[in-house]
Amino acid sequence: MSFRFGRSPVAVLALLAAAVFAVPSPAAADSQPLRIVVPFPPGGAADAFARLVAAKLPEVKPGLTVVVDNKPGAGGVIGSDTVARAPADGNTLLMVTVGHAVNPSIMAKLPYDTRADFVPVALVATVPSLVVVPAESPYKTLADLLKAAKAKPHALEYASSGIGSTGHVSAALIESLAGVEMVHVPYKGAAAALQDVIGARVAMAVDIITSSLPMVKSGKLKALASTGTTRTPAAPDVPTMAEAGLPGYDYTSWYMLLAPGKTTAATVSALNADLRKVSALPDFQARLRETGADSANLDAAAAATYLDGELSKWSKITKERGIKAE
Repeated sequence: MSFRFGRSPVAVLALLAAAVFAVPSPAAADSQPLRIVVPFPPGGAADAFARLVAAKLPEVKPGLTVVVDNKPGAGGVIGSDTVARAPADGNTLLMVTVGHAVNPSIMAKLPYDTRADFVPVALVATVPSLVVVPAESPYKTLADLLKAAKAKPHALEYASSGIGSTGHVSAALIESLAGVEMVHVPYKGAAAALQDVIGARVAMAVDIITSSLPMVKSGKLKALASTGTTRTPAAPDVPTMAEAGLPGYDYTSWYMLLAPGKTTAATVSALNADLRKVSALPDFQARLRETGADSANLDAAAAATYLDGELSKWSKITKERGIKAE
């Protein structure tokens, strides 16, 4: 199998974040700035995409100042709660990932109502993951791996960056659809998880393409499938899950901007219109593609439908698999 790769997606994300990190401070604005709260530390994909939006919004709305505010902690809950309590005036947004849809199903108590206290504004980007195994793994295809998992339940281990993480729930979806029972091994971060897969201490992982693809490119990991319904341009020779033997599987990480729940429909519509203009910018699209991501130009109603689907999907999967946060 051959691969066609460009610049490392991780390197691109780092460059992207560095290039747009210096967004104007509130003091520089003549009017109240738009604040994008990222409920994770700087440097990750959510942070990088938020900063790209912050850099590009003034191009479609001259004079606007956009500030990125990192408020990490508790799996995104601390930053999310900040926005849930913020004035519903259109000046504060929250950048969320799939964890926002997973948290209400795996956490015993949240300080906010995930459905009522937020309103979707725009879906910014979607990013597929790769099913990866060690370079010298005996599993040459996804079918090989699933055959082994069915033959010996609770024997095959998979790594993730933590309970309820994208790597955890995407692998749990494999278990659910394939009817197999594997063992989840959580780590403190994707880097540690991938290192143990590389070292063959764990059999596999499902990891976002921005971090897993460079490891495949370097020959340290082998990609068995990509998790979207169509092949990703970043790794066009990697089959989809359906092509590899698991029909019905569809998982992509996503990055969405939300506003406080009482924000008016008119305000949400105006914000969505500006963000869709950003999404249509060729440079914005090109930067996303360099990370392995795709832009998503949805109106606010479609974004809400998308989020509702994710909430229902992960409620079902986490219940089936018995996933709970510690």
